[in-house]
Amino acid sequence: MLKLIRRLDNSMGMSLIEILIVLGIIAGASAAIMNAVFTKADKARIQQAKTQIAALAGDIKQYKLEKGNYPGTEEGLDVLVDSGYLEEVPMDPWNTEFMYEYPGTHGKKFEICSDGPDEDTEDDDICNYKTDEE
Repeated sequence: MLKLIRRLDNSMGMSLIEILIVLGIIAGASAAIMNAVFTKADKARIQQAKTQIAALAGDIKQYKLEKGNYPGTEEGLDVLVDSGYLEEVPMDPWNTEFMYEYPGTHGKKFEICSDGPDEDTEDDDICNYKTDEE
């Protein structure tokens, strides 16, 4: 009877190594899931910025049709509010201001850009002159 009790005591529970292995597997799976979630969220924000830029570009073109010229860089996107095209200039998905420049320097009449996910003027900027491949 005593041997039976000792056998049951030895076979119950998990060792520290087994617990650490299970925790490692759970941590690895969690990291993979979180990475996938944040990647999707960033892609959604990038697409939202592209949509906002396209809408602002449409407003700028409408302004040009009615006023005869594009607003200057100094006037910026605020002229769309002053002229009644927008209630307020939207912020990009990272809560920073869109940049506007006229005349454009990349083959467009004007340029509208967002600094992108890093919120810094670098290669990941989202602009109306860039294609999806860039």
